[in-house]
Amino acid sequence: MLSAASYAVALAGFLGLAGATLLLWRDRPGAVALVAAALLTAGWAGEHVWLSLQLGDGAVVVGSGFWEVVRAGGWFVLLLALMARMHGHSRRGQRALRRWGVVLSGLLLLALVPLMGLGWGLEPFYGLVLLLLAITGLVLVEQTYRNTPEQERWSIKFLCLGVGGLFAFDLFLLADRVLFQAVETPTIQARGLANALVVPLLAISMQRQLPRDKAPVISRHLVFHTAALTGAGLYLLAVGLAGYLLRELGGDWGALLQAALLFGAALLLILVLFSGSFRARLRVLINKHFFNYKYDYREEWLRFTETLSREHDEQPLRQRGVGAIAELVDSPGGLLWVQDRQCDYRLEGVLNLGEPDHPPESGEGGLVPFLRQTGWVVDLDDLRRDPDLYPGLQPPAWLLENTRYWLLVPLLQGDDLTGFVVLAQPRTSRVIEWEERDLLKTAGRQLAVYVALMQTDEALLEARQFETFHRLAAFLVHDLKNVSGQLSLVLANAERHRDNPAFVANAFETVGHARERLDRTLAQLRHAQPGPAAPAQRVELAEVLRQVVDGARGEPRPELHLDQEVQVVADHDRLFNIVSHLVRNAQEATPADGRVTVRLSQRQEWGYIVIEDNGHGMDPLFMRDRLFRPFQTTKGNAGMGIGVYEAREYIAALGGRIDVESEPGSGTRFTVRLLARTAAAVSAPAAAVS
Repeated sequence: MLSAASYAVALAGFLGLAGATLLLWRDRPGAVALVAAALLTAGWAGEHVWLSLQLGDGAVVVGSGFWEVVRAGGWFVLLLALMARMHGHSRRGQRALRRWGVVLSGLLLLALVPLMGLGWGLEPFYGLVLLLLAITGLVLVEQTYRNTPEQERWSIKFLCLGVGGLFAFDLFLLADRVLFQAVETPTIQARGLANALVVPLLAISMQRQLPRDKAPVISRHLVFHTAALTGAGLYLLAVGLAGYLLRELGGDWGALLQAALLFGAALLLILVLFSGSFRARLRVLINKHFFNYKYDYREEWLRFTETLSREHDEQPLRQRGVGAIAELVDSPGGLLWVQDRQCDYRLEGVLNLGEPDHPPESGEGGLVPFLRQTGWVVDLDDLRRDPDLYPGLQPPAWLLENTRYWLLVPLLQGDDLTGFVVLAQPRTSRVIEWEERDLLKTAGRQLAVYVALMQTDEALLEARQFETFHRLAAFLVHDLKNVSGQLSLVLANAERHRDNPAFVANAFETVGHARERLDRTLAQLRHAQPGPAAPAQRVELAEVLRQVVDGARGEPRPELHLDQEVQVVADHDRLFNIVSHLVRNAQEATPADGRVTVRLSQRQEWGYIVIEDNGHGMDPLFMRDRLFRPFQTTKGNAGMGIGVYEAREYIAALGGRIDVESEPGSGTRFTVRLLARTAAAVSAPAAAVS
């Protein structure tokens, strides 16, 4: 009955885990594999319950049947699924997964051979094969954890501890079976409880898948690890004493409870020692009571700089920057906002906070000017409790509504705000004092330099792309000269050979060939830069829009709505090219029976040109990462991807801006904002647009 009760607990635990995964975490990575492994383990536990009830405790044997093998196979599949999610996209990872698949399949088939009734005298060898399965499981757990990026290990840490605990217990039992051909009955009986103890760890892992006097001259690491080891030693002494009392006073249940207690206590100790929250609490306690300052600034700065400058890292600089500044205050992650070319601030880096979809923060809003002027580190919990602590601060709604957001750290470069970081709540509750604030401010300034260098590198890359484009244009000019030479030759010989049919046929063939080459060249240069810039002048926007609409070709025909006349100072031809390009894009993105609308209006000192269509639209990822970048296009060979980029640059040079709103399947709206009347500088630069 003791075995039946022990394995019944395991049966109930794994059935509950499978049900909770299907109901609560079915959308988490690895959920299907975990459900399968949990159900197979439940089947294994159910078999042991049945054997115990029907034949008594003596019928329970380690590794005695089919369910023993498929249970191990279920956990192998789960670990391989985790490795595939992390590294299945690379060739090296795929090769490693194939090798693991071959090895594990061979071991499982070898373990199933004695169960097929084939005999062959393999029964003595069967226990050794099961022992190899347990060892292989431990190696696979270690490989899964070690090959997971450090910032993502927190989500699978408990799962690896739980599955590793299962295989470690199996290794202990099977080693006795192989070496001594027998296993103590209480240890076998406790196996069900040992398996049940890992269920909470697996559940936590699935839930995570969806973020003073003079200091003594002593190393902080030495104090930290000494305190941890001392505590672990005292804990093990207490567990040993409790186990002895259970064995002596527990009667028939004593040996079983002792084995379960020792396994559970060891599992709990490993869990605590690997817990980020425990380490954070212990570090805060030691720094508070043993040291004058909370931080070893030399060590913190070396670690911070090493994280930012790490080369060939799996994480991009934006995520590494968030992780480096979050690590200073034991935060698991955060968000990085960076200034774009329109002086707005956009979300460009996320670490351990899912995939938030927050709108851009305007450079003229209530948050950015406050951070730029004060340079304060804002405690969002204090701000939620008492907004008067930060006078003049007007944070966006999303920043206060999400209680996971904890600190707001400005990234200042001189007097300019390069961006800001929103940190997640720390692993353990802590109060932000002057020391943390000063450290975060300094780290923010250092991160601002790295972000500025990253933006400079991207600008240089764009300049190199333009240089490549100009070299390409030189080759195209060479082709045009060849075409011109062919046509000149035809004209030179036309007077003498115009009555020669062979010459006429050859001339038509030459003209046709030249036309084909010109069509290809024009298709590539359709959006190329025109000639020298013309001086800026007073331009009537209504007249420009009439010319664009009247000259538009193709379907659907654009509709023009003029609310009032608006004057701007700009170059007429370039402004005409900008609007023509945007209208042509709207027509190409809209079916013939769709609608393209061009509207002109004025609000205060700004004139607005709105070009709206109900075409196929653009997805947020394309608008964020590709729309305003040169040489990025959705037209294939029909476009060069510089029209919208050049349009934005020229409008920005005039003191205006271009805003875009679009949804896939719902159309697109481009809004061009320009300074009306004489507000624009007459000397505004005239960038080429096509």
